[in-house]
Amino acid sequence: MQTLIICILTNTVIGFIFKMFPKYGVNTLQAIVVNYFVCVAMAGFVLGEFPIISNVHQTEWFPFALFLGFIFITGFNITALSFQKLGVTLTTIMQKMSLLLTVPVSIWMYNEDINAWKVFGLLAGLIAIYLTNQPNKEELDKAKNLPKWMIILPIIVWLISVCIETVLQYVEIKILGGMGGLNFVATLFGIAGTLGLISVIVGLASGRLVFSYKNIIAGIVLGVPNFFSIYLIIVAISEGWEGSKFFPYNNISIIALSAVIAYLFFSEKLSKVNMAGVALAISAIWMISMG
Repeated sequence: MQTLIICILTNTVIGFIFKMFPKYGVNTLQAIVVNYFVCVAMAGFVLGEFPIISNVHQTEWFPFALFLGFIFITGFNITALSFQKLGVTLTTIMQKMSLLLTVPVSIWMYNEDINAWKVFGLLAGLIAIYLTNQPNKEELDKAKNLPKWMIILPIIVWLISVCIETVLQYVEIKILGGMGGLNFVATLFGIAGTLGLISVIVGLASGRLVFSYKNIIAGIVLGVPNFFSIYLIIVAISEGWEGSKFFPYNNISIIALSAVIAYLFFSEKLSKVNMAGVALAISAIWMISMG
């Protein structure tokens, strides 16, 4: 349970860190690249040695690290574009709706238990995610006025979230078996950071990007919780958590906790529909735990 709680907290913190970037004029791409290298350093700190092994390309899990590293950096840019064009609410809903596929895959591939409590809890959780982040009229109007092709952005965001969750679970259960999780996570972060660094260098050379030390500071602040948000998924699965329980707990709790913190500390108003969503989220977690 401690692993789950820390995973929820770190994921929630990440959302509010991203929220502060525009206020301080942080370039998100530069900060995210720094963040990935900080994640590698964090893996080394936890492991007690350099976490990317010399023969990494010969490991069974390297193709998956390569795939996720590519997904992390390209997926970030697509998600950022979706935030900008379609708004935070619609994008966040699609991210957390990954449960629609992640949970059935977990049940099907790993023979996890399925019962009425889980089913009703999952359905309640999906409704809670929508109610807690109910799109406002401004965001819906904004989405309607965009080019038609941009409708695929939230779909891609949803698929990215599904890929990350399902691949992390598969690698831990089928390949790692509780061993080498830090090496795997450090490698995928290193790949993502390297790919992103190439993009930043090109941007700086062309004059499209302007370097600032505050981007480095922002990347460091982001890197610590981001490392744990990913690594703790591996840890949770290795501890015996079923994906059909862990991912609903994690995603639903992040949404509910974010809404409460935004209300208490950022003076964001919660409508009656939002409050109903938070209450339903708590009920959904209870129902899933009963399952």
